[in-house]
Amino acid sequence: DRVAGPCAIVLFGVTGDLARKKLLPAIYDLANRGLLPPGFALVGFGRREWSDAQFVDVVRESVREHSRTEFDPDVWEQFRTGIRFVNGSFEDAEAYARMRVVLEGLRKERGTGGNTAFYLSVPPSSFQVVGGHLRDAGLAEADDDAWRRVVIEKPFGHDLPSAQELGRAIDAVFPPEHVFRIDHYLGKETVQNILALRFANVMYEPIWNSEFVDHVQITMAEDIGVAGRAGYYDGIGAARDVIQNHLLQLLALTAMERPNSLGADDLRIEKERVLGAVVLPDDLAASTSRGQYASGWQGGEFVRGFVEEDGMAPDSRTETFAAITLG
Repeated sequence: DRVAGPCAIVLFGVTGDLARKKLLPAIYDLANRGLLPPGFALVGFGRREWSDAQFVDVVRESVREHSRTEFDPDVWEQFRTGIRFVNGSFEDAEAYARMRVVLEGLRKERGTGGNTAFYLSVPPSSFQVVGGHLRDAGLAEADDDAWRRVVIEKPFGHDLPSAQELGRAIDAVFPPEHVFRIDHYLGKETVQNILALRFANVMYEPIWNSEFVDHVQITMAEDIGVAGRAGYYDGIGAARDVIQNHLLQLLALTAMERPNSLGADDLRIEKERVLGAVVLPDDLAASTSRGQYASGWQGGEFVRGFVEEDGMAPDSRTETFAAITLG
């Protein structure tokens, strides 16, 4: 593993479920494994009226509850001294000016070198607003030898035109080589193991083809409900949330030919070939299925149905189960 260079990461949407359960613990885990440099800083951006100290407490609670590695007081002490919080809404131009001051301070105090990654764990409708303010505040471009990057979480639009529109809006602020549209699901160990199972296993590699495999079923199952994510999930649904990104990626990894290398470009080329060869059924109604989970008993505990969750519209037609057969 390679240790990152000096930098700061700015988390937009830091009060959300993804940041609390995944992003903050993952950043701490990198520090715990010695993969973050001393010159690292974490900046949270949100509407809450938090001080730096209050945000430190929030991060500590998140880390203790969800980190995959043991809590190390010495690592935490080094880690917490680089934590800052900037209060403001996505539309608040003055908040971005304050962020610039904070980042300049961290450059001097922590030795970040001015290198900054902006992580947008926010609704797609906010990408353009945040990007425009970053540009106007002079945060999208770095001086000297420093770099700036933007990381964008899914969902990326709700259809092809909206995704293309978002792409144009982001390209107007950041060069394409500075933009990372990520699918965090690909970082799971089980997903990573597909490549090793297919191409580094002498037993499977010769028979992993249409001559020996009749069909493949890919299942992604969860034992939790939407909980407090009703506002996000209603209107998104299972198909947009996991099929058009996570499961299509798994389909590509499962069916693609051996790439020339495991580099990003070679992997993308082989994935594109698979997706380009996929044939949609003539009768989509007969080869797709949608549904919602209902109330019932799970693990000795009675759980609510989807439309009974807090904040959910009782007449919601959003699916929590989706399936499709592809050729």
